[in-house]
Amino acid sequence: MQASRKPSFFRRSPLAYLVAPLLFALVSAALIFAVGRAVLGPYLSLASWFFTTTEDSQPQDLLANAATVINGGTAAEEASQPETIPLSSITYPVSGDRYATITLSGTNVNAPVYYGDTNKILNQGVGTYVDDSRAGIPGEGKTILLAGHNNTFFNDLQHTEIGATVTITTHYGVYTYEVTDMAVKDYQDETAYDFTRTDENLILYTCYPFDALGFTPNRYFAYAKYVSGPVLDKNS
Repeated sequence: MQASRKPSFFRRSPLAYLVAPLLFALVSAALIFAVGRAVLGPYLSLASWFFTTTEDSQPQDLLANAATVINGGTAAEEASQPETIPLSSITYPVSGDRYATITLSGTNVNAPVYYGDTNKILNQGVGTYVDDSRAGIPGEGKTILLAGHNNTFFNDLQHTEIGATVTITTHYGVYTYEVTDMAVKDYQDETAYDFTRTDENLILYTCYPFDALGFTPNRYFAYAKYVSGPVLDKNS
């Protein structure tokens, strides 16, 4: 006589017909989740970073939003300015912010100034070099390096003369500088600027020749010394 088989799990409990498919579904879902997370994780993180960054770092127009906007930089307005302003009391610009305007006497240079010098910024106005902590903005007592396109905002830089006045109107004060020299140098020439200087000085530069389109290895520099404007006191 054939030995009787031991009853299987399915024969012992009708619930087995529900539990087995459920376990199979859970294991499959876990595997799909693990694989999907590994594959899609970097893309989800990138998307999250993009939307967070876009929301949190929208460029501002600090000059327009200033509590007291100084217009034009007249002698009376400059005379009424404080000699020193606590650095902590101003809104320090971040990438993309418009924080000033610039004019140059004897030329048609009259443009907005932005913090940063990306291609997008240079298509909107004059850009501020920010890739070295020794470079700064007006009032910090550092070298200020401003760039503009040769066929737009800085085209008339070619008519700069020694002794001309550069006026930079920021959201915290008006600054004036006097042009002391001009020069044409290679774009890789590091003697064109000096970030080790401890006195405030201004350098304006653009591609050269002024009518050149596309890449050119030369740059036209206009150098100016500080004349007036509030000092930004980093200790107060």
